[in-house]
Formats: sequence, C-alpha cells, structure tokens
Amino acid sequence: MKKLNESVVVVAILFFVFVFTGCGLYNYGTSGVQTSYANPQWAPPYYAGARYYYLPDAECYYDLSSREFIYLERGQWIYSQNMPSIYADFDLNNSFAIVLNVNVYRPWMHHQYYVSHYPRYYYRDYYDHSNIPYVRGFNENGRKAIYWKENERSRARSWDNQNQRNDRGFKYTKDDRQQQRNTDNERRGENGTVSRNTRSDRTSDKASGQKTTRRTESTNNDDRSTRGDNQNTTRQQRAKTPEAEKPRSTNYYGRTIGNPVKVEKQMQDKKETKTNTRTKTETKKETKSTGRR
Repeated sequence: MKKLNESVVVVAILFFVFVFTGCGLYNYGTSGVQTSYANPQWAPPYYAGARYYYLPDAECYYDLSSREFIYLERGQWIYSQNMPSIYADFDLNNSFAIVLNVNVYRPWMHHQYYVSHYPRYYYRDYYDHSNIPYVRGFNENGRKAIYWKENERSRARSWDNQNQRNDRGFKYTKDDRQQQRNTDNERRGENGTVSRNTRSDRTSDKASGQKTTRRTESTNNDDRSTRGDNQNTTRQQRAKTPEAEKPRSTNYYGRTIGNPVKVEKQMQDKKETKTNTRTKTETKKETKSTGRR
C-alpha cells in the first residue's frame, strides 16, 4: 500500500510538471505553438519560427499564419488576402521585406516602432547608396541583411557609394561594414587602372592648385581680416539655430534607422493569467492528446 501511494505521488508530480511546463508547447513570446509556416512565393527565404513580414514601402504587414495582409485604412486595421487597392501595382516579387522578430505578436499594434525604424524606402540610403549592393530585405532575428542570390542579382536595385562620399555616418553592423569593404575591394580589382589614373590626375591637380593658392594668399589675407568679425557673428547665430545644433541627419524620425525593433514585454503575446493558464480540464485534454501522439 505504501509503495502504491509513493507511485501515485510520483505520477502526480510528473503530471503537474508536464502541465505547467507544457513540454515546449506554449511560448509566451509568440501566439500559440512554435511552428513553420508556408512561405509565399514573393517572400525572402523563410526563417524558422518567423510569423510576420513587414513591407515598409506600403507600411503593411503579412501574417504567415492567416496568409493575410494587415494594413491601416481610415483609422482601422484591415485584414485581407490582397494588398490594399492603392498599391495595386506594387511588385511583391521585388519588394523590400523585413522578417520580424519571432517573439513579436501582432506587430501592427505597435506600428509607430516599425514606421520609425523602417521608413519608406529607407534601404536606398542605408544600403543602395552606401556601397552595399544586392540587398533584398532584412532579418531582425539575425540582425543581418538578406541578399539576392547570384542568379537573381539582375532583379536587384542599382547602387553606388553616394552616402559614403557625403559622410552620412550611418551606424552599420559588422556584417554590413564587411560587405562594404568587400564591395570596395571588388571595385578596386575591376577598375584598378582607372583608380591609378585618377590618383595621378589628383596629384597633378593638387600641384597646379598649390601655385594658384600661393598667389591668392596675400589678397585673401586682407579680406579675411575684414571678414573675421562678420564670420564670428554669423557662426554664433548659426549655432543658436536648431538646424545647426543637430548633427548631419542620418535618420527620418529622430531615431537611427535600419536597426531591429526591440521587442518589449507589451509587444509579446503575454496573455492574462485567466486566459493563458486555462482551465484544468482544457489542459488535461491537451496533455492526453499530446500523450497519445
């Protein structure tokens, strides 16, 4: 009898451990069971556990679970199998898509975070004009850009190093910086002779420029002395203006763009205790069904 009671106690303990841990079935980070979803044809390569995509150019979300687009229209969130009518000509196959963090739930309820971190067409400045080519999207989970495959690079957008020349000063990850270096090295390898010629031309231009500057130094000195007081006053006036106080703008909404949105507690599927713990009968039924499997 004593052995029977001990076995009953052990079984009861195991049962409660099984119920409250859920054996990995329940995850507060996402809604419901962690599973893999069918990836649409237009989307980037699927990341395990991801449920949502964000399309910044249309300020629109896509739910892999329900296969619906979620977008804001006249102050209401619309759930539809199709893109909004205003974006009827939107090319999903070449769209810039963001794989949202696997821990986020219903991201459109925190739309301000995503609009500020990923403004419309932000990737053109952040990637295309910063010497980082062939980017088709961004994965928040790996904090890395998603690139077109080599056989798909013909679909990529044009790119250059305009923002590097203008010293925009974006904050890039180590992977992005490495990609910039690789691109610079490829360019130098392809156009090595051109770069050498341009360097020699620059040195000759500098030599000729030095002669002209020496001639004009004496005349400029007089002008500088007369304009010195005026320049000091104008500099003081400029420093007081809000535009001068701000550094060179590298963002759109006062925040650094391109970085993953930090998933805070209120952005997760943390339901109330009543709904989350469920009743004992429901949990017993689910544990029995999983046990049979």
